[in-house]
Amino acid sequence: MSSNFISEDLVKTKITYPLLFKRLWPYARRERFLLFSAVLAVFVGALIARIIPSLIGYAIDHGIKEKKFEIFTTIAAIYLGLEVLKSLLSFANTYLFQIFGNRMLYHLREDLLSHTQKLPLQFFNKTPTGRIVTRLTNDVAALGELFSDGVISVFTQFIVICSVVIALGLISWKLTFISLALAPIFITGSLYLSNKIRLILHEQKKKLSVINSFLAENLNGIKVVQLYNRVRKNRKKFSALSDEYRDTNFLAIRTSALMQPITNLFNAATITSTLYFGGMLSSQGSLAIGSLVAFLMNIQDFIPPLREILDKYQQFQNSLASAERIFTLMDESIEHDAPSLHGHTEIKGEIEIRNLNFRYESHMPWVLKNINLHFKAGESIALVGRTGSGKSTFISLLQRFYDAPSDSILIDGIPITSTPRAQIRRHVGVVQQDNFIFKGTIQENISLGDLSISEERVRLACEKTGYMKVLERTGRNLASLVDERGANLSVGERQLIAFARILAFNPDILILDEATANIDSESENIIQQATQEITKDRTSIIIAHRLSTIEHCDRIVVLDQGEVVEIGTHAELMNSNGIYNQFASAGLKSTFNEASAAGTEAP
Repeated sequence: MSSNFISEDLVKTKITYPLLFKRLWPYARRERFLLFSAVLAVFVGALIARIIPSLIGYAIDHGIKEKKFEIFTTIAAIYLGLEVLKSLLSFANTYLFQIFGNRMLYHLREDLLSHTQKLPLQFFNKTPTGRIVTRLTNDVAALGELFSDGVISVFTQFIVICSVVIALGLISWKLTFISLALAPIFITGSLYLSNKIRLILHEQKKKLSVINSFLAENLNGIKVVQLYNRVRKNRKKFSALSDEYRDTNFLAIRTSALMQPITNLFNAATITSTLYFGGMLSSQGSLAIGSLVAFLMNIQDFIPPLREILDKYQQFQNSLASAERIFTLMDESIEHDAPSLHGHTEIKGEIEIRNLNFRYESHMPWVLKNINLHFKAGESIALVGRTGSGKSTFISLLQRFYDAPSDSILIDGIPITSTPRAQIRRHVGVVQQDNFIFKGTIQENISLGDLSISEERVRLACEKTGYMKVLERTGRNLASLVDERGANLSVGERQLIAFARILAFNPDILILDEATANIDSESENIIQQATQEITKDRTSIIIAHRLSTIEHCDRIVVLDQGEVVEIGTHAELMNSNGIYNQFASAGLKSTFNEASAAGTEAP
C-alpha cells in the first residue's frame, strides 16, 4: 500500500537554489524596507566585530609592550561601547529578518491557498486530501524556516566569514593562506555530505506525505473502519508506514552526525597551523605579538559561522525538498477563463444541449454521447438512469467543473464556455445527497459567510423550507453551533440547510442531485414541500431514484449508457412501455440498485 501512495506523489518541479530565490523574490519585494534595513544592520555589525580584535591587538602592542597603561582605559571604554552597539545591531538584524521572513511566509501561504482553491475538480479527484494538507501546512512551515531562521543565519554568517577573511588578509596574507589551505577540502566534503542528506530528506518528505494521506483517509472513513473491524489491519499498515518513516529519520540522523567531527577536525587543523606558523613569523619579527593575538581571535571567528552555514545548508536541503512540493502545487494549472469572456447580467434559465459528447480523458470511453436537449426557462426536468449512465457528469459539465466541447451547452443562447465560471456557478445552485456542512453556526452554514445575505434573508429562507419549524421543535435557533460535517444534525436537517442555502442565494437554475435519498418518511414530507418551494419559478433539473420525486416534473429524460433513450412526461413514458416504464413498474430505486449490482452501469 505504501508503495502505491509514494508512486502517486510525483514532484514535477525540480528546484535549485537560484530558481528557489528567483521564485521567492516577488514575495521578498513586497517587504523591501525590512529586507534592506536588516542587511544594513548585518554589514555594520560585521564591521564592528572585526574592529574589536584589532583593538585587543593594539592594546597588547602599545599598552603592554610600551607600558602605556592609560591606553587600556581608552581601549576598554571603546570596547564596551562597540560591544553594546554590536548587541543592538545583532538584535536589530535578527528581529527585522524574523519579521521579514514571517511576512513572506504569510504572503506565500495566502497565494498557495488561493491557488489551490482555483484548481480544477480533476486535481482533487486524483490527489489525496492528506497530501494537499501536507503541502499547505508542513511544507510551507519548513520553507518558512528558511526565512525565519535559515536566511538570517546564512546571510549573516557569510558576511562574517567575508569580513574575517579580509581582516586576516590585512594582518598577514601569508598566514591567512597557510591557515585556510584546508578550507576548500573541508567545504567540498561537507557539501557532498549535505547533498546526500538532501536526498534522504526528500525521501523523508514522501514518506510523511504517505502517512498523512493514510491517516486522513482512515479518519474520514472511521465508521466503516470500525464497522468492518479493520482497526487491527489498519494499525498494522500504519505501523509499517511508520517504520519506514522512522528508518529514514534514523538514516538522516546518522548522516547529519558526521558533520560535527569533520568540523572539529578542521577547527583543530586551522588553530594548529596558525599557532605554529604564526609563532614562527613572530619569532622572525615579521608579525607583532598583538597582531598574532588579533589573528587568532579572527581565525576563531571563522569556524563558528562556517559551521552554522553548513548546519543551515542541511536545513536548506529540507526547505528545498518542501519548496519542490510547494511549487509543484503552484504549477498545477488552475481553472481559467479567456480574458474576453462576458458574464450574464440576468439569466432566464433556458438550457440547450447540442451534440454533446464528453469523456474525461482521451484514452477513456465516452461518458456522454450525442446528447441533444432543450430545457425551457422555468421548466422542471428529471434525469433518470442507471448508475453510471452519465447523470452526475452532465450536471458537472453544467457547473463547469469540467469543460464541455465548445458550443455544446448553452444558457439563454450563450455557450457556457463563453461565460466566466464564477458567473455560471452564481446562477446554478446544487443540492446533493450528502451536502457538506461546515463547523460554525446554522446561519453561517446557510449564508456561507456572504455579507450580502442578511440574517432576515436567512430566516425567511428557513421559514419557506420548513426548517424554522424543525429548529423550534428541537429547541435550537440560527445561532446554534454545528459540529464538524454536521455530526450533531440529522440527515434531514442537513438537507434542509442545503435547501435554505439555495433560497438564500436564489440561483436561476437549480439542480437536485439525489436530494431526497436516504432520509426517513417524515423528513421526506418536509423536504418534498421544501422542494416545491425552491423549484418554483426557476429551471430545475432533478436526479432522483424515488418515483414520487420526479413524477410531477414537466419532462423526464431517461439516460442509458451515456445516451438519451427516452423523453416525455411521466404519463407519456408509462404508456410507451420503454425503459422508464420498466423502472417505474418495478420501483425506481430498487430497479436502479439491482441494475448496478448486475454490473450494467456505463463507464
